[in-house]
Formats: sequence, structure tokens, C-alpha cells
Amino acid sequence: MQQQQQNLPYTHTAAKVAVAAAHSYTPSVVRKPAYSQSQKFKNHFQSGAVSLSLSYAVMHPLDTLKTRMQVPGGSGIAWSAVFTRETLRLLGKGFVVSSIGAGLQGGARFSFYELTKSYLLPPTSRFQTGLNPPVHPWWLPTLSPIPATAISAIIGDLASSVIKVPREVITSRLQTGYYHSASANPTGAPINAGFVFRAVLREEGVRGLFRGFWSTTARDCPFMVILFTTYENFKAYHTRSLQTQITSDPKYVASSPVEVKIPAMTSTLFGGISGFLAGYFTTPMDVIRTRIMTYKKQTSVGTGAAVRAAAQAEEITMTSITRAMYQQAMQQASSVGSGASNNGFVRTLTQGRNIYSTFFAGAIPRSLWWFCVCSIFFSTYEAMKQKLMPLDYEPSSSSSSVVVPK
Repeated sequence: MQQQQQNLPYTHTAAKVAVAAAHSYTPSVVRKPAYSQSQKFKNHFQSGAVSLSLSYAVMHPLDTLKTRMQVPGGSGIAWSAVFTRETLRLLGKGFVVSSIGAGLQGGARFSFYELTKSYLLPPTSRFQTGLNPPVHPWWLPTLSPIPATAISAIIGDLASSVIKVPREVITSRLQTGYYHSASANPTGAPINAGFVFRAVLREEGVRGLFRGFWSTTARDCPFMVILFTTYENFKAYHTRSLQTQITSDPKYVASSPVEVKIPAMTSTLFGGISGFLAGYFTTPMDVIRTRIMTYKKQTSVGTGAAVRAAAQAEEITMTSITRAMYQQAMQQASSVGSGASNNGFVRTLTQGRNIYSTFFAGAIPRSLWWFCVCSIFFSTYEAMKQKLMPLDYEPSSSSSSVVVPK
């Protein structure tokens, strides 16, 4: 009987060993129930809100330094003029409104970004998670990852601008001491976010809260395109580097969408480099936006048509600010060139240096700020997204060996 039991293909003992062996191997591919679009939207909103709020809260002091370097009559790249008692006093201004506003802004941006991307990419794209990707509408084109990412970044940024622009108007005026003069604050009231909000509504109406909307959009749309296309290409490179490991996994299905979990240090590095590049190349638009938001209109004396004509002549636009910055740079170059040399090459070099200094004021602090913000943000965002919606593929640390007892 014992000999017959050993010759049988499956006995009770062999069945238990087979079950134990099956459970001793943990596959790398993780399959979860499909998430609905509303669940994904909510989870992306939560992930984006927490991540961006944390990033802005940590990096708020450096943002104050950058903003003070960009205001009209600011210190440009003269670092010694930035680190003053006035700057130290203003480092914490706008912290609360910036952090809270950044949370709402980040939630809106990334929920709409991910939603748009899920509809523009092919149904089998690795960017989509879950077993039930959304139905692709017939009127939407199917795009490759780079154009789909660029369009999704622009739509996400436009959705967040409704929150972002009022937040930046209030924050920039707190950071630059806009209402610290006796004429701007004759009652001597405490200057905080509430005071600035009421003052803007009183002086300029609701439109004042959205001052610089188009300059902000012109700055942030290219910024988001550079940021997300760079980061997504880094992610694609990371996925390709694991291609052999993915396809050799016993649970891998060739036609299924696969998104790979990115280690924290890797997403930190990818996000930081992407943020630095995007921040540096969009600095000129950031300088123009800062000057529009912090511009103080002159008080007109008189009544009637003369006052209206003066107000019209003083209307602030991106074109007028850009022209004024260019003229300022050329005047500075002319004054330096006339005293130093009449050489045409030296004069051209001086003009170029002054134009660069004017339009790229605060470029290094801005780029470093975005390096740090995106390092914190993307690592936090990827971790939260993985927690709320486990991704399709997570590389296993080591393969478990199956030991069959004799």
C-alpha cells in the first residue's frame, strides 16, 4: 500500500507540498481590480494635493528670495543686496496661503492631467493601470506618449490656473512688502493674506486677483510641457531598462498595460532634473509675470478724461513690461559701454549680458527651487499613487526558491 501511494502522481502529502510551493513564490506582476475613472480622478487629486502642498511648504523661503530678486528695482543677481533684514523678515510671509493654495492647485492639475492622458493614449499603453482602461472616444485622436503628455500637461495647468493665479498674486505681494508703505496701508493694519485679499478686491475688483493670468499661463504651459515630457521619458527609460525582467516574469501578459513602480531615489532624481531644466528655460516669463503682479499704478491727480487717458496709458500688459525690461537693459549697457570702450564687440557683449541679467533674474534660485520642489513632489506623488492604486509591475527584490520536503 505504501509503495502504491508513492507511485501515485498526487497524494494528500504531495498536494500539500504543491500548495505550499505555489504560495512560496511571490510574482512581481500585481493585478488589482480595475479602477473607475471617478476613483482614479479622486486618487490623483489627493496625491497631487498632498505632494505639491508639502513641496511648496518646504521650499517657500527660497521662493521668497527668488521673487524679491525679480521685482522692479530689485537686486538682480547681486546676492549681497538680497540677504538683508527686510528679506529675513519677509521669508515666512504668504506661507499658509501658499501651502493651502498649492494643495488645491496640485490636486486640480494632476487629476486633469492624468484624466486627459488616459483618453489620449492607446488603450494598451503602459501609462494606464487597471484591467479595464477607459473607452477611447471616436472623436479623440490616439497619440504617442510625448504629444499626449504635452497636451495633458497644458490642460492640467489651465485647470489649476483658476486657483494658482489668485494664490500667486496674494503670495507675491506678501513676499515683496507691497503694502508695507504708509500710503498703501494708512491704517497700519496687520498685513496678512486676508488683508491682501480684501485690498486687491477693494482696489482692483475680482479682476485684480487674476492679474497676470495670461502671463502666468504663457510661463507655465511651456514649463509643464518641458517638465512632464522630460519626466515621462525618464520613466520610459526606466521601464525599458527592466524590459527583460518584465517579459521573463511568469505572470506577464504581452497585451496588457504595464506601468512600473519607480524607486523613491530614482523618482527623486528624475523629478529634480526635469524641474531644473523646466525652471531655467522658463525664467523670462516668470520675471515678466512677477513684474505684472507686483506693479504699482501711479496715483493720478485730476478728474475726467485726463485721468482715464493716464490710466489707459499705464495699462500693464506682457508686451509693455517686456518692452520696458528690454529698454532698461539697453540703457544700462549704453551707460556702461560709453564709459568703458567704443568697441562694437564689447558693446554687443555688454548688451547681451545685460539682457540676460534682466530676463533671467533669479534663474539659478528658481531652477534650484524647482529641482528641490520636483524632487520632493514626484517621489511623494509616486509613493501616494502606488499606495492608493497599486501599479501593474513592481520588481521583486529576490526570487523565492521552492523547497520540496523529501
